[in-house]
Amino acid sequence: MQIILLDKVVNLGNLGEVVRVKDGYARNFLIPSGRARRATESAIKEF
Repeated sequence: MQIILLDKVVNLGNLGEVVRVKDGYARNFLIPSGRARRATESAIKEF
């Protein structure tokens, strides 16, 4: 899954970077904790 980082995440990237992570890591940790959101076309344009 591709995500946009909303905060610096150690060993993953910095604010605003689009990175690819495993689906479970994104859905169960990064997105619920507010550290990332899905990298859809509209989300990328918005950011």
